[in-house]
Amino acid sequence: MGKHNKIPNEKGENYLISYINDVLIPASNEFSNHLSKNKVRLHHVYSFNAILAHAIDYMVFIAKKNNNKASRKAFIKEFDDRYAVDGCEHINNKFTLLDAINNSFKHVELNKIWYKELIKKYGELSFHSLKYENGKVFFVMPDYKFDYSRVVLRPIAAIFNCDLKTTDDIDDFINGRIYGSSGYGHFNYDYEPHDAIDRMVDACNPVCMDCGEGYDKCDCPNFIYHGNRGEFSGNLGPNFDFADVMSNISGTREWSK
Repeated sequence: MGKHNKIPNEKGENYLISYINDVLIPASNEFSNHLSKNKVRLHHVYSFNAILAHAIDYMVFIAKKNNNKASRKAFIKEFDDRYAVDGCEHINNKFTLLDAINNSFKHVELNKIWYKELIKKYGELSFHSLKYENGKVFFVMPDYKFDYSRVVLRPIAAIFNCDLKTTDDIDDFINGRIYGSSGYGHFNYDYEPHDAIDRMVDACNPVCMDCGEGYDKCDCPNFIYHGNRGEFSGNLGPNFDFADVMSNISGTREWSK
Protein backbone atom coordinates (compact mmCIF):
# COMPACT_ATOMS: atom_id res chain seq x y z
CA MET A 1 0.00 0.00 0.00
CA GLY A 2 1.29 3.48 -0.78
CA LYS A 3 2.74 5.40 2.15
CA HIS A 4 0.50 8.10 3.61
CA ASN A 5 2.89 10.20 5.73
CA LYS A 6 1.79 10.75 9.30
CA ILE A 7 0.82 14.12 10.74
CA PRO A 8 0.96 13.83 14.57
CA ASN A 9 -2.18 14.78 16.51
CA GLU A 10 -4.09 15.40 13.28
CA LYS A 11 -7.74 16.23 13.96
CA GLY A 12 -8.90 13.69 11.36
CA GLU A 13 -7.04 10.82 13.06
CA ASN A 14 -8.64 11.57 16.43
CA TYR A 15 -12.07 11.80 14.81
CA LEU A 16 -11.52 8.43 13.15
CA ILE A 17 -10.46 6.80 16.43
CA SER A 18 -13.63 8.09 18.10
CA TYR A 19 -15.80 7.10 15.16
CA ILE A 20 -14.45 3.53 15.01
CA ASN A 21 -14.61 2.90 18.76
CA ASP A 22 -17.84 4.78 19.56
CA VAL A 23 -19.87 4.03 16.44
CA LEU A 24 -18.41 1.37 14.16
CA ILE A 25 -17.43 -1.26 16.74
CA PRO A 26 -20.75 -1.08 18.71
CA ALA A 27 -22.65 -1.21 15.40
CA SER A 28 -20.51 -4.16 14.34
CA ASN A 29 -21.29 -6.05 17.56
CA GLU A 30 -25.02 -5.42 17.10
CA PHE A 31 -24.88 -6.43 13.45
CA SER A 32 -22.95 -9.62 14.31
CA ASN A 33 -25.67 -10.51 16.78
CA HIS A 34 -28.34 -10.22 14.08
CA LEU A 35 -26.09 -12.17 11.70
CA SER A 36 -25.48 -15.06 14.10
CA LYS A 37 -29.25 -15.48 14.53
CA ASN A 38 -30.02 -15.05 10.80
CA LYS A 39 -32.22 -12.09 11.68
CA VAL A 40 -30.62 -9.53 9.37
CA ARG A 41 -33.03 -7.20 7.60
CA LEU A 42 -32.40 -4.95 4.61
CA HIS A 43 -32.28 -1.78 6.74
CA HIS A 44 -29.67 -3.38 9.01
CA VAL A 45 -27.43 -4.05 6.03
CA TYR A 46 -27.77 -0.62 4.43
CA SER A 47 -27.24 1.09 7.80
CA PHE A 48 -24.12 -0.89 8.65
CA ASN A 49 -22.85 -0.60 5.07
CA ALA A 50 -23.10 3.20 5.41
CA ILE A 51 -21.27 3.15 8.74
CA LEU A 52 -18.38 1.18 7.24
CA ALA A 53 -18.33 3.37 4.13
CA HIS A 54 -18.16 6.50 6.28
CA ALA A 55 -15.04 5.12 7.98
CA ILE A 56 -13.51 4.93 4.50
CA ASP A 57 -14.48 8.60 4.02
CA TYR A 58 -12.51 9.47 7.15
CA MET A 59 -9.46 7.56 5.93
CA VAL A 60 -9.58 9.19 2.50
CA PHE A 61 -9.83 12.59 4.22
CA ILE A 62 -6.71 11.81 6.26
CA ALA A 63 -4.84 10.52 3.22
CA LYS A 64 -5.66 13.66 1.24
CA LYS A 65 -4.58 15.92 4.10
CA ASN A 66 -1.22 14.15 4.12
CA ASN A 67 -0.98 13.79 0.34
CA ASN A 68 -3.20 16.07 -1.73
CA LYS A 69 -2.71 13.83 -4.76
CA ALA A 70 -4.39 10.86 -3.08
CA SER A 71 -7.61 9.89 -4.85
CA ARG A 72 -10.58 8.12 -3.32
CA LYS A 73 -10.70 5.50 -6.07
CA ALA A 74 -7.00 4.68 -5.78
CA PHE A 75 -7.14 4.63 -1.98
CA ILE A 76 -10.03 2.14 -1.90
CA LYS A 77 -8.29 -0.06 -4.46
CA GLU A 78 -5.19 -0.05 -2.25
CA PHE A 79 -7.31 -1.30 0.65
CA ASP A 80 -8.74 -4.06 -1.53
CA ASP A 81 -5.23 -5.07 -2.57
CA ARG A 82 -4.01 -5.01 1.02
CA TYR A 83 -6.90 -6.98 2.50
CA ALA A 84 -7.69 -9.28 -0.41
CA VAL A 85 -6.70 -12.34 1.65
CA ASP A 86 -9.39 -11.67 4.24
CA GLY A 87 -12.94 -12.78 3.67
CA CYS A 88 -14.38 -14.32 0.55
CA GLU A 89 -11.89 -15.63 -2.02
CA HIS A 90 -14.44 -14.94 -4.77
CA ILE A 91 -14.99 -11.29 -3.85
CA ASN A 92 -11.64 -9.62 -3.38
CA ASN A 93 -12.90 -6.14 -4.21
CA LYS A 94 -14.89 -5.89 -0.98
CA PHE A 95 -14.15 -2.23 -0.19
CA THR A 96 -14.89 -1.14 -3.76
CA LEU A 97 -18.15 -3.08 -3.77
CA LEU A 98 -19.14 -1.71 -0.35
CA ASP A 99 -18.45 1.82 -1.60
CA ALA A 100 -20.55 1.24 -4.74
CA ILE A 101 -23.45 -0.27 -2.80
CA ASN A 102 -23.38 2.69 -0.43
CA ASN A 103 -23.49 5.17 -3.31
CA SER A 104 -26.17 3.22 -5.15
CA PHE A 105 -28.25 3.57 -1.99
CA LYS A 106 -27.59 7.30 -1.60
CA HIS A 107 -28.12 8.20 -5.25
CA VAL A 108 -30.83 7.32 -7.74
CA GLU A 109 -28.24 6.11 -10.24
CA LEU A 110 -24.64 5.01 -9.74
CA ASN A 111 -21.96 7.02 -11.55
CA LYS A 112 -21.31 4.82 -14.59
CA ILE A 113 -17.94 6.39 -15.35
CA TRP A 114 -16.62 6.18 -11.79
CA TYR A 115 -17.74 2.56 -11.38
CA LYS A 116 -17.27 1.44 -14.99
CA GLU A 117 -15.24 -1.69 -14.16
CA LEU A 118 -17.53 -2.73 -11.33
CA ILE A 119 -20.64 -2.35 -13.50
CA LYS A 120 -18.94 -4.36 -16.24
CA LYS A 121 -18.28 -7.14 -13.72
CA TYR A 122 -21.61 -7.25 -11.87
CA GLY A 123 -24.12 -5.37 -14.01
CA GLU A 124 -26.18 -2.22 -13.34
CA LEU A 125 -25.79 -1.83 -9.57
CA SER A 126 -28.63 -0.12 -7.72
CA PHE A 127 -30.55 -0.09 -4.45
CA HIS A 128 -32.26 -3.29 -5.65
CA SER A 129 -28.97 -5.19 -5.91
CA LEU A 130 -29.53 -6.33 -2.31
CA LYS A 131 -32.48 -8.62 -1.62
CA TYR A 132 -33.91 -9.82 1.68
CA GLU A 133 -34.63 -13.55 2.00
CA ASN A 134 -35.56 -15.29 5.27
CA GLY A 135 -33.30 -13.45 7.67
CA LYS A 136 -30.47 -12.96 5.19
CA VAL A 137 -29.63 -10.23 2.69
CA PHE A 138 -28.22 -11.35 -0.64
CA PHE A 139 -26.30 -9.52 -3.34
CA VAL A 140 -28.27 -10.57 -6.42
CA MET A 141 -27.18 -9.80 -9.99
CA PRO A 142 -27.39 -11.84 -13.24
CA ASP A 143 -24.19 -13.87 -12.59
CA TYR A 144 -23.95 -13.47 -8.82
CA LYS A 145 -25.89 -14.39 -5.71
CA PHE A 146 -24.29 -14.51 -2.28
CA ASP A 147 -24.90 -13.49 1.32
CA TYR A 148 -23.69 -9.88 1.27
CA SER A 149 -23.62 -9.65 5.06
CA ARG A 150 -21.32 -12.62 5.49
CA VAL A 151 -19.18 -12.32 2.39
CA VAL A 152 -18.59 -8.55 2.34
CA LEU A 153 -19.64 -6.81 5.57
CA ARG A 154 -18.42 -9.45 8.06
CA PRO A 155 -14.75 -9.50 6.92
CA ILE A 156 -14.59 -5.72 6.45
CA ALA A 157 -15.93 -5.17 9.98
CA ALA A 158 -13.31 -7.59 11.34
CA ILE A 159 -10.51 -5.59 9.71
CA PHE A 160 -11.51 -2.47 11.68
CA ASN A 161 -11.66 -4.36 14.98
CA CYS A 162 -8.04 -3.96 16.10
CA ASP A 163 -8.24 -1.70 19.18
CA LEU A 164 -7.12 1.57 17.59
CA LYS A 165 -6.29 4.10 20.30
CA THR A 166 -3.63 6.54 19.11
CA THR A 167 -2.82 8.60 16.03
CA ASP A 168 0.13 6.26 15.49
CA ASP A 169 -2.35 3.36 15.41
CA ILE A 170 -4.31 5.14 12.68
CA ASP A 171 -1.14 5.67 10.67
CA ASP A 172 -0.30 1.97 11.05
CA PHE A 173 -3.85 0.96 10.16
CA ILE A 174 -4.05 3.08 7.01
CA ASN A 175 -0.66 1.79 5.88
CA GLY A 176 -1.53 -1.85 6.57
CA ARG A 177 0.74 -2.46 9.54
CA ILE A 178 -2.07 -3.16 12.03
CA TYR A 179 -5.54 -4.55 11.40
CA GLY A 180 -8.04 -7.09 12.61
CA SER A 181 -8.57 -10.12 10.41
CA SER A 182 -10.74 -13.14 9.74
CA GLY A 183 -10.41 -16.21 7.58
CA TYR A 184 -7.55 -17.57 5.49
CA GLY A 185 -5.27 -19.17 8.03
CA HIS A 186 -5.35 -16.65 10.88
CA PHE A 187 -4.88 -18.59 14.11
CA ASN A 188 -3.96 -17.68 17.67
CA TYR A 189 -0.96 -20.00 17.91
CA ASP A 190 2.55 -20.32 16.52
CA TYR A 191 2.51 -23.94 15.28
CA GLU A 192 4.72 -25.09 18.11
CA PRO A 193 4.35 -28.67 19.50
CA HIS A 194 2.42 -27.37 22.51
CA ASP A 195 -0.21 -25.96 20.11
CA ALA A 196 -0.94 -29.39 18.60
CA ILE A 197 -4.24 -30.03 20.40
CA ASP A 198 -5.60 -26.60 19.46
CA ARG A 199 -4.48 -27.15 15.87
CA MET A 200 -6.29 -30.50 15.72
CA VAL A 201 -9.47 -29.05 17.25
CA ASP A 202 -9.48 -26.29 14.61
CA ALA A 203 -8.82 -28.79 11.82
CA CYS A 204 -11.73 -30.98 12.94
CA ASN A 205 -14.10 -28.03 13.31
CA PRO A 206 -13.23 -25.59 10.52
CA VAL A 207 -15.37 -22.62 9.64
CA CYS A 208 -15.88 -21.51 6.07
CA MET A 209 -13.44 -18.80 4.97
CA ASP A 210 -16.10 -17.25 2.76
CA CYS A 211 -19.12 -17.07 5.08
CA GLY A 212 -17.73 -17.80 8.55
CA GLU A 213 -20.13 -20.70 9.20
CA GLY A 214 -19.34 -24.30 10.14
CA TYR A 215 -19.79 -27.08 7.58
CA ASP A 216 -23.30 -28.01 8.78
CA LYS A 217 -24.54 -24.41 8.45
CA CYS A 218 -22.54 -23.21 5.45
CA ASP A 219 -24.79 -21.99 2.64
CA CYS A 220 -21.97 -21.33 0.15
CA PRO A 221 -22.88 -24.24 -2.19
CA ASN A 222 -26.03 -22.24 -2.97
CA PHE A 223 -24.08 -19.07 -3.77
CA ILE A 224 -23.21 -18.10 -7.34
CA TYR A 225 -20.04 -16.26 -8.38
CA HIS A 226 -19.69 -15.30 -12.03
CA GLY A 227 -22.08 -18.10 -12.88
CA ASN A 228 -20.20 -20.70 -10.82
CA ARG A 229 -21.35 -22.36 -7.60
CA GLY A 230 -19.61 -21.59 -4.34
CA GLU A 231 -18.45 -24.27 -1.90
CA PHE A 232 -17.44 -24.80 1.69
CA SER A 233 -13.85 -23.55 2.05
CA GLY A 234 -12.63 -24.77 5.42
CA ASN A 235 -10.24 -22.48 7.25
CA LEU A 236 -7.38 -24.94 7.82
CA GLY A 237 -3.97 -23.93 9.06
CA PRO A 238 -1.66 -23.37 6.08
CA ASN A 239 1.00 -25.56 7.70
CA PHE A 240 -1.33 -28.23 9.02
CA ASP A 241 0.04 -31.75 8.66
CA PHE A 242 -2.03 -34.53 10.23
CA ALA A 243 0.90 -36.88 10.95
CA ASP A 244 3.00 -34.13 12.48
CA VAL A 245 0.13 -32.89 14.67
CA MET A 246 -0.69 -36.40 15.88
CA SER A 247 2.98 -36.97 16.63
CA ASN A 248 3.01 -33.87 18.82
CA ILE A 249 -0.19 -34.94 20.56
CA SER A 250 0.58 -38.61 21.16
CA GLY A 251 4.36 -38.70 21.07
CA THR A 252 4.23 -42.16 19.48
CA ARG A 253 6.80 -43.14 16.86
CA GLU A 254 4.08 -44.29 14.49
CA TRP A 255 2.82 -40.75 13.89
CA SER A 256 6.30 -39.30 13.49
CA LYS A 257 7.34 -41.61 10.64
